[in-house]
Amino acid sequence: MGNFCPCGSSSVRHEQSPASTKPLSVMRHVQSPVNTKLPPPLVAKSPARGLKPKFPAAETGRQPTRDRPQETPRPVDDPSRENPQETPSPVDTPPSKPVEKLGMRKKAVPPSGKIVTPNLKMFLLENLRTATKNFRPESMIGEGGFGQVFKGWLDEKTLAPSKPGVGIPVAVKKSNPDSAQGLHEWQAMKFLGKFHHPNLVKLLGYCWEENQFLLVYEYLPKGSLENHLFSKGEALTWDTRLKIAIEAAQGLNFLHNSEKSVIYRDFKASNILLDSNFNAKLSDFGLAKLGPINGFSHVTTRVMGTQGYAAPEYMATGHLYVRSDVYGFGVVLLEILTGLRALDPNRPPLQLNLVEWAKPGLTQKKKIQKMMDPRLEHKYPISAVIRTAALILRCVEEDPKNRPPMDEVLRELEIVRTMRDEPKEEKRKRSGGGPDNNRINRYGSPHVRGTGRTR
Repeated sequence: MGNFCPCGSSSVRHEQSPASTKPLSVMRHVQSPVNTKLPPPLVAKSPARGLKPKFPAAETGRQPTRDRPQETPRPVDDPSRENPQETPSPVDTPPSKPVEKLGMRKKAVPPSGKIVTPNLKMFLLENLRTATKNFRPESMIGEGGFGQVFKGWLDEKTLAPSKPGVGIPVAVKKSNPDSAQGLHEWQAMKFLGKFHHPNLVKLLGYCWEENQFLLVYEYLPKGSLENHLFSKGEALTWDTRLKIAIEAAQGLNFLHNSEKSVIYRDFKASNILLDSNFNAKLSDFGLAKLGPINGFSHVTTRVMGTQGYAAPEYMATGHLYVRSDVYGFGVVLLEILTGLRALDPNRPPLQLNLVEWAKPGLTQKKKIQKMMDPRLEHKYPISAVIRTAALILRCVEEDPKNRPPMDEVLRELEIVRTMRDEPKEEKRKRSGGGPDNNRINRYGSPHVRGTGRTR
């Protein structure tokens, strides 16, 4: 991936500006480029000796340039443009942005101080320094390959810097502009500046100044799901885990079903952040990519993401489907059940990859119970756990076409949330012992041995 600099190349996809919609009289004759081959006209007169033929831009099919050596373009508010003799009839061309010069590429990031996303606040670096105590170590709340994250305080209404404890807390993500991750953060800003959803982390603004790129997010005090699942602190209850899974599914489902389908590409426990009420929000959109409209189609791209969460077809071929995200969701759901990491080199070799180790046992009730996170202390409805295990199996199918879409995953989790186990005595009276040791079908229903039917 290219360096993150104002004029460097990047992997961010650029859209070519559409053809200009200037009145044809203003751009009526544009010199054709020298090396461009033009189709022969049906009827053409030989040009005068010493002159090169000229073609209107509309006939050549090329975008007009603004460089006309013999004519200076008039400003838009020039009264002479109102001359009825020079006003052409309306053209069936949609309004567009000014056309760039041919051969010029859009810059990967804006020059310092340029507003690129109107609905985001452009912060001054001086104000962010004030808000974070000049990026002092005691203000740092996170660090990684992307750079550092600092806690700051802003006025709730004006977003001006304020004293610690006054106003609203924010997370200021400071990236190294010369690193590839800086480009990922730029991509994240482009996505979060367009999408708003309760289960997506809220981006308040950005700063690009003095060769530094910073993003300002809402502050989520409970940290990431990863910290709660794998740390030695207080364990999350079953209801809280299921709540987080449902809200993360809502965020992912929103992205997949947006006007332009978005593939998140890096769904994992560390990217699910929690607010003070354990409401889940997806963060870090640095690898997000526009996907195909048809969910069964794919885009081919450079393999990026996190091993253990990335779908097998993507890791093997670079083919990225919308349902590649569903695989990652299934992995996180398995982590929620077991309290184990997707990949852990400290585990025995056969248990290194959580999905490969757990899949054979996700159809058997006793094995599912043995896999469950011991910190839950058996405080969960086993019927809900069995149905969740069946959903995980569908999410981590090898063939992406066999994985359920996220709206179906979400509906299934809502059903799981309503499930509560009966008291054991009542269950024995009703079922006469029950098929506790029997296998479970892929939809979470007990399969009675020797009968070929499910309860």
